[in-house]
Formats: sequence, C-alpha cells, structure tokens
Amino acid sequence: MGKFYPYFVSFTAALGGLLFGYEIGIIGTVLAMYSFKDFFGINEHNEADLDGNITLFFLVGCMIGAIIVSYTADILGRKRNIIIGSFFFTVGGLIQSLSPNLGGLYGGRIVGGIGIGTLSVVVPLYISESAPTKIRGLLTSIYQLMITIGIFIANLVNLAIYVTLTDQREWRTALGIQTLPGFLLLCSMFLLPFSPRWLLMQNREDEALNVIAKVNDGSVDDQAIRDVFNDMRDQVELERQIGTAIWPEMFQPGVRNRFFICVLLQFFQQWTGINMVMYYAPELFMGFGFSHDQASTVATTINSIINVVGTLPGMYLIDRMGRKPLLIGGGFMMGLSMGLLTLFTLLAQSNGPQFGYGAALFIFLFVFSFASTWGPVVWVYQSEVFPLRFRAKGTGAATLVNWAMNGVIGKVTPLIIVAIGGYEYLIFAIWGVIMALFVLFFVPETKGISLEEMEDLFDPEHNLTGGLGPQIRAKEESDDKA
Repeated sequence: MGKFYPYFVSFTAALGGLLFGYEIGIIGTVLAMYSFKDFFGINEHNEADLDGNITLFFLVGCMIGAIIVSYTADILGRKRNIIIGSFFFTVGGLIQSLSPNLGGLYGGRIVGGIGIGTLSVVVPLYISESAPTKIRGLLTSIYQLMITIGIFIANLVNLAIYVTLTDQREWRTALGIQTLPGFLLLCSMFLLPFSPRWLLMQNREDEALNVIAKVNDGSVDDQAIRDVFNDMRDQVELERQIGTAIWPEMFQPGVRNRFFICVLLQFFQQWTGINMVMYYAPELFMGFGFSHDQASTVATTINSIINVVGTLPGMYLIDRMGRKPLLIGGGFMMGLSMGLLTLFTLLAQSNGPQFGYGAALFIFLFVFSFASTWGPVVWVYQSEVFPLRFRAKGTGAATLVNWAMNGVIGKVTPLIIVAIGGYEYLIFAIWGVIMALFVLFFVPETKGISLEEMEDLFDPEHNLTGGLGPQIRAKEESDDKA
C-alpha cells in the first residue's frame, strides 16, 4: 500500500467521526418528524423540554465516555478503545431504533453517547500518534471531514425516508441505520496497527519500529526511520523515568498552559454555535420563513453539503498556513456571519420571509467558516500538544469540556429560541470575536513540529513534566560524539 497506508489508517479510524456526524445530522430531522412526536407524545407544550432532554441524554453519555477513556486509552491502547467505542455506539443505535418508550430512548441515547465520547477522544489521538509529522494536521483533520460526511449521509437518509416511509418506520429506520457504520468500524479496526507510541509504552519496540516504517513508507533499516523511532523511544523512556501522570501534575509548569489552552479551545468550539445549527437546523430554517418540508429536506441538505465542502480548504491549509491563522480568521468570520444572521432573522420575522433567504445565506457562510477552521483545527491541536504520559488525560479532559458545553447548548437552545427568538445568534457573534482574540494572544503555532518537539515550544525551561526535547537532543549529540 506504500505511501497511501497512513491515509488508509486515518480514514478507517476516522469512521468514528462519521458516526458522530450521522448522529448530529439525523437527530434534528428525527425530532421534527411528526411520527416521532406522535409516538412519544411530544406536543407544543412539552416540545422544547423533551427535545432538549433527548439531546442532553446523548451528551451525558458522551461525557461519561470521555472520562473513562482518559484512563483506558493508556491501559488498553488507542486501537482497542476505538473498537470498544464503536461497539457501544452500535448497541446504542440498536436500542434507540427499538425503543418502546421515552425511557428506552433515553437509555439508548446514553449508551450511544458513551461510544461517541470514547471515539471523540481516542480517534484523533490514534491518528495523530500514527501520522508522519509533515502531514499530521491533514490526516488528523480527516476526523472532522468524516463528521461532516456523516451529517451529509444523515440528510440523504432523511430525504430517502421522507419519500418512502411513513409512521414509526420513519424514525426507527433513521436511528437504526447508524448501526451499520458502527459495526463496520468495529470490524475494520482489527486490520489496523496499534499506535507506535503506545507500543513503545508497552516495551513492544519491534512492533513499534515496523509500524513507524509502514506509515512513513520506509524500511526498518532506513536511517530516517531509525531516527524517528529513536526520538519516540527516548521520550518514552524519559517520561517513564518521571513516572505515571496523575491529575494534579496537569497543573505543573509546562503542562498547565497546554491544558488550559486545549480546554478553552474546546469550550470555544461549542460556543461558535455550530451544534445549535446542526441539531436544530429544521427549526431554525422554519424560523426564517421556510416551510416544514423545505426546512427538513432542501435547506438542511444544502447546509450539510457546505459543511463537507468547507472542510476541504482547512485540510489543505492546516499544514501549509498553520493552525493559528485558521483559528483567528475562522473566529472573526463566524462572528461576522452570526451578526449578519441576527439582522436578517429579525428582518424576516418583522418584514416578511423574503429576508429569510439572506438569513439562510449567512447560516451557510457560518457553517463554511466553521468547517474550514475551528471544526478540524481544534481536534488536531489538542491531540498533538501534550506530553505522551499526559496525552490521554489531557485530550480526555478537554473533550469532556466540549461535550459539557455541547450538552448545555443542546438543552438550552430550544428554550432560548422560544424566549428571545432571533437574538440568540448575537450571543455566538460575540463569542466568535472573543475566541479569535484569545488565539491571537495566547495560542502558539504547532505547524511542522513533531510530537517529541512540543516540549521545546511549550516548556523550554522545565524538566518536571515536560521539556524533554532538549534532553533528547542532548542525548543524540552525546551519542554522535561517542
């Protein structure tokens, strides 16, 4: 498979993103289905509350999964946790599609959420640790691309269901189809290698060397491959001498800066407003004056296509332009889009639906801006900056914040729309500017820096929990002289 092998590994593992995307894309249309509302007794009096609960239970499961995998990723390995996560997601989808009542639906949402929470931490981590440095951003951002493809597939499924099925079969089929890619990911992961850095943590050096050679399209006898292997092995050995990471050490010099940056990036990613748009797209478009049929089919499908296409420029630019410029530009563009969306939504509500087309245009611009910047870049950034012994805990904690904010937004959005309809977009416009300024002043660029060299960037002065880059180079210089 040669030079295409790292792409094969990344696309296969990134099916975990497709599962997440399908869930995001399908739940909004399911919540809008009349057959779903009738079966679960959802009406205008309890709709905002129950819709928020259905979204929230899934996100509670995601938080549980993110917490658990922050421990098990180091114990069982990244690969095995992807298998476990896909199993939970598949079972959760099956439970949801067969739910006899709200209790069963909530239970399935939690189980499926545990799977997605696990995958959201460990898939970018696995890809980042397996990818060659020069294309690490591109390969890790495939996770976000697969999220957008999952959303698009969900909209195609919704269109097919809309014209072919009626009654309970509508929503049961929509929720049940997600078990197919879940099972596919579960099976296909047995074909992929373990993360080479995790293998070194387990003292499985020969296996790690073979994986490094394969993903870098080289031979175990190549000096360049040996250099990469030696850098990884030296860092693992130095970190092993320091000891196993515990949570309080996350706040020591050289690590706490990375921890707070990643936590805030994940916090901001949710406060862009993207999941308000994705979870409740039909309701939002109906608020612009579109009919129920237009909002549930045409508008949401166009939105999902823009989401996929918008991810491609970000994937191309992330290893060329860098992480920081994309985050800054994306923050300002999303803030501008949300500000203009506020204006046109209010005009549509007061002066007629003709202004709804302008509102839809700025939602599309917002989605494109997110997909090409904050969508892929945040997942890439958090998976690459932590020292190896903190990597699972750090990415797990940051992702937990993402899911927590996701849950808050999922729960309160229906209530906000009812309370201040139209002005909710202004909240996210302000956040867009704030997050751009945060990145401008506080977030270092990581383009082209190997995982082993992150210590020099974030902690050049300390050797307590990081700063291993200078030690590695000093050791190499000593070996060269010898």
